[in-house]
Amino acid sequence: MAGETMFAQIIHAAPSTSRRKPSLLPVCCMCGLVRDEPAHSHDHERWVTRRGYQKTHGAMPADYLLTHTYCPKCFTQFMDRMRTG
Repeated sequence: MAGETMFAQIIHAAPSTSRRKPSLLPVCCMCGLVRDEPAHSHDHERWVTRRGYQKTHGAMPADYLLTHTYCPKCFTQFMDRMRTG
């Protein structure tokens, strides 16, 4: 019986321990979209609004340490400007 209780506690705690807060949250420095890390490593990354990130993860992006990068669309625009400018 004690083994069953321990198993139930582990299963109940598992979802909360698997959703750890990332140490850095990538944000596009041009458009402000947030990179949403996929649940599975084979999934493609998604870029969402700050509101969309909050709805999906239940946390404000401002609560994280932000790092600036480029989303794919803005990176392409930036590289096009560099080539022509």
